[in-house]
Amino acid sequence: MKKIRITKKSINQIHKFTGIAVCIFLIHLSITGIFLNHTEDLGLDEKYTASPLVLALYNIAIPNKKESFVLDNRFISRFGNQVFIDNQPVIKNENPIIGAVFLNQMLVIAFPNKLILLTQKGELIEKITSASGMPVNIERLGSSGNRLYLKVSNQVWESIDQAQSWTATDLGFNSWSTEAGMPDEATKQIEVYFSGKGVSLEQFLLDLHNGNIFKGFGKWFLDIVGIFLLLLSISGFWIWIRRRR
Repeated sequence: MKKIRITKKSINQIHKFTGIAVCIFLIHLSITGIFLNHTEDLGLDEKYTASPLVLALYNIAIPNKKESFVLDNRFISRFGNQVFIDNQPVIKNENPIIGAVFLNQMLVIAFPNKLILLTQKGELIEKITSASGMPVNIERLGSSGNRLYLKVSNQVWESIDQAQSWTATDLGFNSWSTEAGMPDEATKQIEVYFSGKGVSLEQFLLDLHNGNIFKGFGKWFLDIVGIFLLLLSISGFWIWIRRRR
C-alpha cells in the first residue's frame, strides 16, 4: 500500500484554502452581525421583503392566477385552489371557474359540475350539484332577469327558481359570462393574502446569520465551517512547528 506523504506544500495549500473559506464565512458573520446589532436603530423589525427569492427560501408560495371574471367592478378569481371576491377568500375549489353572474342579489359561480350560490358579501348560501337535477359538464353560465342559464354540449338549460330545477330550452340565449383580466393592483392585493407582509428583514438576517435559512443544509454548512476551522488551526500549528525547527 502506497504511503500517504504529507508535504509542506500540501499543508500550505490546505491552510490557504481553509483560510479563504473561513475568511468569507467570517465576513458574512460580521456583516449580518453588525446589522442585527442595530436592529432597532435601522427598524429592521418593522421592514419586510416580499422578494420571490426570499419567499421561496421560507417556502411561501403565491399560486398563479387561473381564471378571473368582473361583475359590477368586482373581481371573481381563482388563485391555485382558492376562489376570491376581490381580495376576500370565499371558497376552495380545484376545478376551473366556468363563469360568474349576479342573480337576485346573489352571486352564482359555476364550476364544471356544480354551482356555488353566495351572498354579495361572499357568504355561502348553497351548493347545487347534479343531485338536484342540474346538468353536469357545464361549459357556459349566464343570466337574464331572474333566470339562470347553462350551456352543456350545445344544449341550453334554464332555471327560473334560483337553480333548484332545470329544463332544456330552445331559447337562443347568448349572453354568457366571459373571463376578464385583472389589473396589477387587484392581483397584488390577493398576493398579500398568501405572503402577508412578507418576511421581516430582522428575521431574514438572523436566519442568514445562523444558517437556519438553508433549513437542514444549514446544520451541515456549520459543520463544514467547523471542520475548516479545525483544519486551519491544525495546519497553522503544523506550519509554525516546521518553521521553529
